Parts: sequence; C-alpha cells; structure tokens
Amino acid sequence: MPPRTKEEARAWLKELGLLNTRRVLEGEEREKILTMLRLIPSDQSNNQHLWCESWTVGNIQYDHVTGNGVDELLEIIEDDI
Repeated sequence: MPPRTKEEARAWLKELGLLNTRRVLEGEEREKILTMLRLIPSDQSNNQHLWCESWTVGNIQYDHVTGNGVDELLEIIEDDI
C-alpha cells in the first residue's frame, strides 16, 4: 500500500535509505574531523574483514571503515525534504 501522508512517505523513504547523502571525507578536512571524533565515544563493529567505528553528531553520522586496503571516513547526512 503506498504512503498516504507526507509523514508516511518520509518514513518509508528513510527506511529505504533514500534520504541519506553520503560523501567520503579526504585530506585536511578528514584529518580535522577524525581528530574531533576521537574525542567522543564511538560504536564499533567488526565483520572479520572490515572494522567500522561510528559516531553520531547531531543529525550527521560518521563511519570510519578500515581493513583489506580500505581506509575511508564517511559522512552521512539525512536530507530534509
């Protein structure tokens, strides 16, 4: 059944992950953000191939993914529509 209200539509899009804007932080910006994030508690997960450390600051989620040649800091922001 399709969503009938704006709130239902937004909840459905959020559940599908379609409201997120993702970007990989690089260079000086990455180093500054990572330094700031190291000062606050994080959640950690490991699937034996990749290690992910996550922080939520306001409405922004940061994921630092490392392992198997990967070392990325992702910034995930929920778009407001």
